Amino acid sequence: MPAPVIALIGTGRVARGFLRDLKAFCRPVSGFVTGSAARVADFSRESGLPGYTSLAELLAAHPGTNTALVINANHQHHAATLEALGHGLHVLCEKPMAATYAECEEMVRAAAASRGSLQINFEYIHSKMPRRLRELQREGVFGELVSASCVDSRGHWWSDAPDADPASQTRLRRELGGGIVFHCGIHQVDMLRAFFGDFARVQAFRSRRNSLPFYPADVPDHVNVQLETADGRHASLEIFHSRAPCWYRRHPQLPVNWAATPGHEFRLSLMGTEAACLADFYGAKLHLFRYDHAIKDTVLERTEDFSADGQNELHHDMTGFLKRYLDHLAAGRGALVPPEDALATMRHAFAIEQSIAQGGPVTLG
Repeated sequence: MPAPVIALIGTGRVARGFLRDLKAFCRPVSGFVTGSAARVADFSRESGLPGYTSLAELLAAHPGTNTALVINANHQHHAATLEALGHGLHVLCEKPMAATYAECEEMVRAAAASRGSLQINFEYIHSKMPRRLRELQREGVFGELVSASCVDSRGHWWSDAPDADPASQTRLRRELGGGIVFHCGIHQVDMLRAFFGDFARVQAFRSRRNSLPFYPADVPDHVNVQLETADGRHASLEIFHSRAPCWYRRHPQLPVNWAATPGHEFRLSLMGTEAACLADFYGAKLHLFRYDHAIKDTVLERTEDFSADGQNELHHDMTGFLKRYLDHLAAGRGALVPPEDALATMRHAFAIEQSIAQGGPVTLG
């Protein structure tokens, strides 16, 4: 295909980050789409790009546009993606795919019917440390993986000033933000699927009340998820929003230093029949352990140090993933990962949220 000519659909923080990346990659951006004329004027001044209130308007002015980055609000992904695919554009859509599983399925069908392609932005598994873990798995270092444990602890979601209107905190509105799993836990679900394949049953456990009283009752601030494969292998995912300072707050803005701030934690342990590991993403270390069955012990084989790499490159490499995707398009190869794989991750995430709501196990059909 011709080199990607890109439209931004959305003008939030992700759009600003992607725009910096696109300038660094020297990729042409035709313009952006946002819902209000006032926002068009504001973001045009900020970005220097032409803005439009509809994709049809942008395409009429810039017919060479062939790629769209759907980076608007979660509940708007579905409509924006369908429209872009309907115009035959290649689409990179931010996670989560959509607000309902039926909408996710419709997006996959639309991609199949379009001359464009659909890539969902589940970038964690494609970042540096997870890629290294996948490499070790392919080499057979772990033997057969039998269990895993993942812990993700981050700040809460009240992103504005403490006296802001609760209705403005969209991440805390389940119908808009999607719930605790859809924020970032979905990346860990996607990672666990990459290592274990699909799970057959999930169950989420939460306390009857939240530690943080400004969290709505239907959005837990701490959850423990158990996942089991059909052949009896097991993984756990524990997500904290109640144990760390909030780096998501825009007013007042706080500096971000995940590795140096107690309470922030992202660790993944994989246990196989031959070896195990502890990946400390914020600490930038990968510890590899070997089982010495002869002496009935576990030996620290080595530690791989990733501290020379940028923190985001290790697990949250949106910049690298965007570049690989655009390079893939330029080479005429479409999406990096079929959208059906993202749909399977969404199916797991919806099942976990169903378990949170119902308080019991959910079997994945």
